[in-house]
Amino acid sequence: MRSSITRSGEINRLQNRLERDGFPRLQVSFLVAITGASGFVASFLLFHAGLRAMSWRYLLACSIAYLVFLLLLWLWLRTRAEDYADIPDVGNALPTGKSSGESVCYAGKQGEFGGGGASASFDEASGSVVPEASASDGVVGEVLEGAAAADELAIPLFVLMLLAGLVLSSLYVVYSAPVLFAELLLDGMLAAGLYRRLRGMEGRHWLETALRKTFWPFMLTSLLCFIAGWLLGLYAPDADSIGAVLQYHAQQLH
Repeated sequence: MRSSITRSGEINRLQNRLERDGFPRLQVSFLVAITGASGFVASFLLFHAGLRAMSWRYLLACSIAYLVFLLLLWLWLRTRAEDYADIPDVGNALPTGKSSGESVCYAGKQGEFGGGGASASFDEASGSVVPEASASDGVVGEVLEGAAAADELAIPLFVLMLLAGLVLSSLYVVYSAPVLFAELLLDGMLAAGLYRRLRGMEGRHWLETALRKTFWPFMLTSLLCFIAGWLLGLYAPDADSIGAVLQYHAQQLH
């Protein structure tokens, strides 16, 4: 008896074929790279158009980049939908379990950390005592040196954290690429009537699927860029780019 065809089952079938015949994560990585480049170009053009406020410029550049990403998804769907139309149902011929699947083992290495503690040893036999004034002066000196080093690295570290946030958001989109492409293919083929054996299934618009899968990562990225631009603007009021902020920071240290 033939099992009923469901949307989730067809998505899984498309996802398996995508992972077997292509490289969906590599393809999405390429799309994300183009998207990031378009964001930088948009920020550059907006800067020369007179939008000097970093917060709003970064937010608008992220919005433009997201539109470019959606356009790239539409182009990908237009070129690949017919290749996956009417995939034969071979579910009964293949095992359902993933006995040969890869298993990833994360093993942590227990390391040894050695460092000077806050304890002190006293030679009672000799009766030597460390003067309190010199000890306190040393502690204060170390604190001041640490504060100076932290202040020197504050802005560069903030910029690195911003870049790390952008990378993590991109990695999430790349990681979910097989499911994203599978759902886009299914909805695109249903809308175009290419998936003949699923004509009775109600599909969604591909844009709805794309927004549902990618909107929040891009929204968080845009919010992160807006807040970063706003904070950098507060720190260096006359700066209109990250390079100008770093230059201002270097001048403040000297």
